[in-house]
Amino acid sequence: MSFTFLPPGDAFMPTMTERFAEAEKIEDRTARWTAQAEIALNTGDMYLVGLVLFKAIQEFGPEAFAAHSGEPLARLQRLWMPGVLTSPDQAERLYTHLGVTVGIEPFHAARLAGMPLDGASMH
Repeated sequence: MSFTFLPPGDAFMPTMTERFAEAEKIEDRTARWTAQAEIALNTGDMYLVGLVLFKAIQEFGPEAFAAHSGEPLARLQRLWMPGVLTSPDQAERLYTHLGVTVGIEPFHAARLAGMPLDGASMH
C-alpha cells in the first residue's frame, strides 16, 4: 500500500474499502492474501475473516486446498457463512496452508477495543 506524504494535521487514513482495493492490486497472490488477511484480522470480525479466507481458497482452488489441508470440501465451501469459522486460531491454521503467515494478536486487540469497559475489571 502506498501513502503520499502529507503535512502534519492533514493525515489521511484510508477506509477499509480503500485498503482492500489497494491490496487487490498486488499481483503476487500470497502477498495479496497476506495483506487482505491482515486487514480482516485488524477488524476483529470473524465473519469478515471468513469471507477473506473463502475468497483466497476459491482463488487457490477449493478441491486442491481441501486435498492440501485435509479440510472437508463441504466445510470450505461454507467458510463465508457466519459461524462456520469459529476462532482466529482456526483461521490462522487455514491461512498457513495458503502460505500466508499472519499474527492473530491484531484480531484480539480489535475485539478488546470494541468491548465496553463499564463495570469491567482489567487484570
